[in-house]
Amino acid sequence: MRLLPSLGICLALGGAWLKAVEAKSATGDRVLVLVPTTEAAKQYTHFLGTLETRGFDVSVRAASNSSVALHLDGERLYDHAVLLSPAAKKFGSDLTAHNFIQFVSDGGNLLVAASSELSDFHRKLGAQFGVEFEKRGSRAIDHVSHLSENDSDDHSVFAAHRFFGVPAVLPSTFGGKDPGTVLYKGIAHKYEAKNPLLVPVLVGSTTTYSGNVAMGGDSDNKALSPMDTPLSGKALGLVSVFQTRSNARVAFSGSTELFSDSLMKKRGSSNTQFVAEVSKWVLQEKSVLRETGHRHHLLSTGEKPEYYRIGNEMVYEIDLSVYHDDAWHPYVANDVQFEAIMLDPYVRLTLNHTLSTDSKSPLATYRGDIKLPDRYGTFTFRVNYKRTGYSNVDVKDTVAIWPLRHDEYPRFLTAAYPYYTSSFVMIIGFLALSTAWLWNAEPRAKANVKDEGKTKTKPKPKQSATSKPKSN
Repeated sequence: MRLLPSLGICLALGGAWLKAVEAKSATGDRVLVLVPTTEAAKQYTHFLGTLETRGFDVSVRAASNSSVALHLDGERLYDHAVLLSPAAKKFGSDLTAHNFIQFVSDGGNLLVAASSELSDFHRKLGAQFGVEFEKRGSRAIDHVSHLSENDSDDHSVFAAHRFFGVPAVLPSTFGGKDPGTVLYKGIAHKYEAKNPLLVPVLVGSTTTYSGNVAMGGDSDNKALSPMDTPLSGKALGLVSVFQTRSNARVAFSGSTELFSDSLMKKRGSSNTQFVAEVSKWVLQEKSVLRETGHRHHLLSTGEKPEYYRIGNEMVYEIDLSVYHDDAWHPYVANDVQFEAIMLDPYVRLTLNHTLSTDSKSPLATYRGDIKLPDRYGTFTFRVNYKRTGYSNVDVKDTVAIWPLRHDEYPRFLTAAYPYYTSSFVMIIGFLALSTAWLWNAEPRAKANVKDEGKTKTKPKPKQSATSKPKSN
C-alpha cells in the first residue's frame, strides 16, 4: 500500500500477518483515499486496513495535495476513489466536481462520505446523482435510539436499524430477525425515490429526523423539533447507492464517523460488517453480472444463416455468470427475457436456464425456442437484464428477416378453404347455367326459315305482248 510515512506507521500495526493477495474487485485494485490531512487518516485505520487485506493497492492523499489527479493523458490513474474529507472545498490543484463525474463516466467507482461540515463541492457532486444533502450544520437526530445516557446530551449519535431490502448490496442478515445495529453520526440527505438508478440502503426510523445542532457551547446546543424539518422517518436517507447505466457504482454516506474506528469498535456495533458489505458492492467485489457468450441458430438444422425467413423456428442461448467471493459463479434466475424488436417488441419470451457441468468455468445457460414473427425487416435480438444492485446486462444482435420466395409459400392455406370453395362453386354454377341455356335454346337457322315462310306472297303472272286488255 502506498502511504505517506506518518500514516504508514499506523497501518503497519498487524501488517506482519497480512499476506499479499490478489485484488478481489472485478474492475481493478487501485484505490485513492482523500482525507483532510494525513494525521486525520489515523481514525480510519481499521477501514483502510481491511481494504489492504482484501487485496487493494490503497493510496492515501491529503485533499489539498496539489499532486492529486484522477486522469493522466486521458487514462484513469485509479479504479476507485474514496472521499473522506467532507469539509474540503476543492481537491488537488484544480479538481472539480466535473472531474469526479468524468471519473465515474469512465468506469471508476466512487465512495463519498459527508458530515455536518459538508462543503458545496460535495453538495454539487451529490446533486448530480439525485442526492440532496441537508443544510450545513444540520444532523440526523433520534431521541429514542440515541447512545447518550443523559437525555440532555447530544442525541445525534444513534443506532440505525432500518435497512432497505436490497440483497445484492446487503445480505439477508441485515433487515432480518436480527437486523443488527449501525451506529450513525452525520448529516441526512433526501433521495429521489423515482430514480431507478438510486437506491437507499439505510434510512431513518420513525423517530429519526433532521435538525440543526450548533457546534458551540451548551447554550447553543439546541435541536429543532420535527415540525421544523421536512425530512424524517423513511424519507430521511442515511446511506444510498447509485449505479450508472455503464455499471459504474457510487455510494453516498452522510457520516464519515460510520467508517471511523471509534464507532466500529463500540460494543454491539455492526458498522464493520455494514461498511464491509457496502464497500464490497461499490468496489465491485460482488453482484457483478457478465455475459460470457450468446448465440442463435435454426432449430431444425442447427446452422446460423446469414438471414432468417419469416416464421422460422430458432434457438437463442446466452451464458450469464455473477462475481462474488473472489470467483465467478453461475447466475441463476427465472426472469431473464429475450426480445425480438423492430421499433416495438414483436416477440418476448422468458428463457429457461441450465447449469454447466464444467467446474473450471461454471456458467448458467439460458435457452429459448422461438418462432419468428410473420413480419420481415431488420430486427434486434436483445437481452436487456436490469435488476437492482446487479450489473446491467444488455446484449444486442442485428438480424435480417426476409420474406418467403414465391415458390416457398404453401399451395393451399387452410384458412382460405372457404374462399377456395366459393370459387369452385361459382365456376360449377356458371358451367351449369351455360349448359342449360345452350341445350334448351331453339336453333337459330330453323327459326329464320319459318319466319320467311309466313311473310312470303305469291308473284303476279306476267302479261304477254299480244294479249289485249278486256274491254268493258
